[in-house]
Amino acid sequence: MDQIQTEYQALRTTCGLIEYAGAGLLTVSGPSAAEFLGRAATRSVDFLLEGQICAALLLREDAGVVAEIQIHGEGDGYLVEVWPAQARAAAEHLAELAARTTGVTVTDVSDQFVLFGLEGPESFRLAQKYLPFPIASMAYRSFTTAELPSGQPLLVSRTGVTGEYGYKLHVPAASGEQVRAELLELGAVPCGIDAVDICRMECRFVNLEAELDPAGGTPLDLGLQWMVGFGQDFVGKEALLKRREDTAAVPVCWVAADGHSEVPAAGTPVLVGNTEVGAVAHAVYSPGLERLIGVARLDQAVAASGLDFRVGAAEVRTHSAPLRVATSFGVPLE
Repeated sequence: MDQIQTEYQALRTTCGLIEYAGAGLLTVSGPSAAEFLGRAATRSVDFLLEGQICAALLLREDAGVVAEIQIHGEGDGYLVEVWPAQARAAAEHLAELAARTTGVTVTDVSDQFVLFGLEGPESFRLAQKYLPFPIASMAYRSFTTAELPSGQPLLVSRTGVTGEYGYKLHVPAASGEQVRAELLELGAVPCGIDAVDICRMECRFVNLEAELDPAGGTPLDLGLQWMVGFGQDFVGKEALLKRREDTAAVPVCWVAADGHSEVPAAGTPVLVGNTEVGAVAHAVYSPGLERLIGVARLDQAVAASGLDFRVGAAEVRTHSAPLRVATSFGVPLE
């Protein structure tokens, strides 16, 4: 069993430990903080209560996606968490917008914390060690602040990305090594981003760094319109509304037939007979399903589940997401 397969098994059967090196953490404060984020992000924070988390996007004026963000309501301000690959772009984008706005301060605190992820059907048992109350009471996309034995504050959130139970720990940098050692002693298996990405694909969490066209792409190109509140004004809204009328390709998941393990590159044509009807956006090999899986951008006329296509030498069939049922659905939180 190779390393990625070992890590994948941990994420799907026990508990994987992911260190999100380079993740972005930015505080947004000031009397205009809510108004600022409501304009900068694609979803309103007007009704975001303390302890709740809102997933949103940052867009450029041309509706191109800058980053996916997790906005934490902190009562007197907000904490914005950004996936590592998008952290720098998000920080620069928010800083530029804040420079043109009065009454708001954006502060990059990324280097003050280590961000750990716990993913897997047993992850809640490890996260419970850091909470003074039953973890079952934590809703998805919520967070709380606890205290480490050293007296330092610890933010614990329920924001998994694999379809399994998932939690993140925002640990003060000075305690990072200690908490990592504790989690390993409790049985967590260190996992890299590649194994996490396989699980993300199986449950159709969009992988921006892999699926976003280098030439630019909108939420519509990625199937992320559910993260857009069209009832509010936000940066890029006008351009996005125009693009909504002429988006020609739609992202659709697919599963390959047995017997193929060579992962097709992004841009590989998707064919019906000899006719090209789309292109692969991202693909991986799933050890759990024992076959290739991926997402392709297809012409709207053929963007449906249950249809057969050819990708390279592989016969594939489009499929409704998720592509597999998470193990955690059969594991009660207790």
